Amino acid sequence: MRGVSSGRLLPLKPGDPQRVGQYLLLARLGAGGMGRVYLGRSQGGRTVAVKIVHPNFADDMRFRRRFTQEVAAARRVGGFHTAQVVDADTDADPPWLVTEYIAGPSLQEAVDEHGALPERTVAALGAGLAEGLTAIHAREVVHRDLKPGNVLLASDGPRIIDFGIARALDATSQTTRSALIGTPGYMSPEQFRGREVGPASDVFCLAAVLAFAATGRGPFGEGPGDALGYRIVNEEPDLTGVPASLLPLIAAGLEKDPDDRPGVGEFLDHYSALVDGEGLSLPQPVNTMIVTQVAETSALTGATVPDDVRENAKAPGPPPGPPQFAPPPPPQGPPYFPPSSPPPNKPAQQQAVYGVAALVGAVLLAAIVWFVVSHQDKSDASGSGDARASASQSSDEETPTPDPTGQAFAAISTGDCLNAYMDPHARDEWSEDLPRAVDCDRTDAYVRVTRVTDGTCDDKPIDGNATWSYRGTGKSVNLCLERQLRVGECFLGVNGSKKGRPAINSFGLMTSWECGKSTVPQEFNYILQVTGLTNGACPSDSYTWDFRGGNLCAKVD
Repeated sequence: MRGVSSGRLLPLKPGDPQRVGQYLLLARLGAGGMGRVYLGRSQGGRTVAVKIVHPNFADDMRFRRRFTQEVAAARRVGGFHTAQVVDADTDADPPWLVTEYIAGPSLQEAVDEHGALPERTVAALGAGLAEGLTAIHAREVVHRDLKPGNVLLASDGPRIIDFGIARALDATSQTTRSALIGTPGYMSPEQFRGREVGPASDVFCLAAVLAFAATGRGPFGEGPGDALGYRIVNEEPDLTGVPASLLPLIAAGLEKDPDDRPGVGEFLDHYSALVDGEGLSLPQPVNTMIVTQVAETSALTGATVPDDVRENAKAPGPPPGPPQFAPPPPPQGPPYFPPSSPPPNKPAQQQAVYGVAALVGAVLLAAIVWFVVSHQDKSDASGSGDARASASQSSDEETPTPDPTGQAFAAISTGDCLNAYMDPHARDEWSEDLPRAVDCDRTDAYVRVTRVTDGTCDDKPIDGNATWSYRGTGKSVNLCLERQLRVGECFLGVNGSKKGRPAINSFGLMTSWECGKSTVPQEFNYILQVTGLTNGACPSDSYTWDFRGGNLCAKVD
């Protein structure tokens, strides 16, 4: 499951629950393989992240036992730089977990948007993550899935999140010992080999995460899970571009043999010394991402932007030098307002404070405007006739602020590739709440946009086509999508007309699934791994289907 903060807050949809336990749900935060994450508020007014498990998993008693163990393990973890578990009900239908809410982008999001982080920032990040892992390991817990998406950059430093994969060292279930758990590209050699996993495995993952932060890419590249696993087990990492002060410890952390790796204490000691014990100082574009998310949350919950967030935003960041990041693009939620120009003849430090203070205020104002506009329909439905009339009367005078969904769809063009696939647990839903264009060469570029229209798409379902639609006020946008299948990737299949033979359908072709996983959603029967897309014959171990004028080759994984 994705972490406790994942970009823009999105309004609840009609099928979403309004309350879970004592927690009132306010907005969607994101979704992941295990379920959906919501922004919630406790009876006492505390803002939290509520994770609800997919009902399909909830019906699996083996999963429910595993989830209960994981929650117990997560409750044992305290200390700095981790997201605390505050409540859970593992017997509910479906089960749920509540953690403290951390407003801030993931390391993955920050680097994807603004590139690799400065040397000093990576050192401070390493110290913070090492301190978090120290607390985790002190409770005899191994995280097992430390990756850039499970590191949040908050106003008070980095946080390690998502213990939905973590295992207590004393767990004895067969599932724990045999399942391949983790994210390819950020897994240790022993995880790929199916061997016993200990704290040294988290050290390997930590080193890989820091290499990503310093260079903007994983140390073993990209590709199918099997290819990444081979490189991790057999080849040396590519650490080109890692600063000299960070390189020795990262390289040592990526040793193949767990016994040859340093402990997390060495990372903490070395990297904290590099930054003289100072906290995480982020580039201004990343600080802007944090302030924007805090402001959006504050607008939704009625809270004010905390002083520590304002102070963190005022920090000048790394020493001045050549620009390392492009100016931040307009957010997909509230409109982006650049800092106001400071009065002339002010000292440099006062100018920086003036500009960032203006930014905080502008972003907060923008978030409030966004919240009012995007939730207008909900207010109307509750009987606010005057508000409806007022909005109608003013529509001729000013252009309403577009909602985040409308802005996201408007940003997509024909030829773009998107990092989304159909949610295998919910037909007609997508793995991401909003469409986002990514480089078509990336392994998570699951679909390509063949057309953007307000009409219908010419879908050919068994050729891997689908439509992602947005219906706004007086406007419709349809993204016509084509599945981008790659050799080595896995998707889901169903029972064919012949016993024991898999078949493909329009839904399954638009899914993506982890190769080697032991379970499939209830609507499917097979995990199929692509072995070829060809006009010729398929490999002998593969099934063949007509596909886009050629053959789709896939074997049962």
